[in-house]
Amino acid sequence: MRIFHLTSHLNVGGVARYTVSVAAALRRRGHEVVIASGGGELEPEAAAAGVAHWRVPLHTSAEFSPQVFAAAWQMSRRLRRQPVDVLHAHTRTSQVAAARLSRALRIPYVTTWHGVFRPNLGRRLWPCTGDLTVAISRPVQQQLLTVFGVSGSHIRLIPNGVDPAHFAETPDAAAVAQYRERHHLPDGRPVVGTVGRLASGGVKGFDLLLGAVHALRQELPELHVLIVGDGPRRPFLERLAVDLGLSSRVHFAGSAMDTRVPLALMRVFAFPVRWQEGFGLSLIEAMAAGKPVVATRTGAVPDIVEDGRSGVLVPPEDAASLAEGIARLLSDPAAASRMGGAAQARVRETFSLERMIDQIESVYRELVG
Repeated sequence: MRIFHLTSHLNVGGVARYTVSVAAALRRRGHEVVIASGGGELEPEAAAAGVAHWRVPLHTSAEFSPQVFAAAWQMSRRLRRQPVDVLHAHTRTSQVAAARLSRALRIPYVTTWHGVFRPNLGRRLWPCTGDLTVAISRPVQQQLLTVFGVSGSHIRLIPNGVDPAHFAETPDAAAVAQYRERHHLPDGRPVVGTVGRLASGGVKGFDLLLGAVHALRQELPELHVLIVGDGPRRPFLERLAVDLGLSSRVHFAGSAMDTRVPLALMRVFAFPVRWQEGFGLSLIEAMAAGKPVVATRTGAVPDIVEDGRSGVLVPPEDAASLAEGIARLLSDPAAASRMGGAAQARVRETFSLERMIDQIESVYRELVG
């Protein structure tokens, strides 16, 4: 099958990582796969997997920008010469472009909705949900049904997946040591960490994590925080760390190409999202790496983490409860180890990449025949 993926960019992040992982897995199964995007750091990874990349001006958040229509025109000309069987769009701008391509070239198209979105006028008037729509979690599926009016017969619930063997593999010890040194993490001290984009609005709740560590400053005076990711909220979080007297214990590491390396340094993984999280790719990566997790009970998280078995769930917007969960895991290494093992098993059984690709292939077959 010839499959054409569209996304805004291939910079490090959840949607780009999903797109490249899916494209590479489909290529391994013998499909011809192309990604069209504005480009980014993950281009070499796609190329190494044998996935072609077309650079088009889709790297914009404005869904009806002239860039989007220029990108659709460029792709249309090329697809007439190099036809494909199915289009698969992953971001709002690429969904708008895919809708135009589908109409012009009569190619079926699939969209994946990677989160819970505001029902703005553009989404209401031009939903661009595709011939079939993939929802990555039950909350996303519910919003598609109730807010955007997508028919249940057009939605396929396919939770995200990762390669469990890849994340269970111990990363190179020298790479871990270099990472520790580069980010000034003292050896032998407990580390609670997290991974995610430092997006404006604070949806990821990283300020709550800093508040939790501040609350633990007497009980766990040697506790350090590792925040992996970048984005516009970083200056605010850096100032907050200073204001809380934590500047020497909070380490902002920026984005990581291989998250296994920073995960290896974390004794506990925190996922303190504030409200509806579409899924949480970094959460299942940490679980696949065997990390005990503390996460907030919101959005898709309760469908991923079994409270008391594969992790600890705490109320959202509650730094005190988050602190209690972190302290609980750090004070009981045996229980933390059991939860880490159960988390790995949970990912293998329910959130594997191969299971996800089986279901995505099934969606394509529904449309292509």
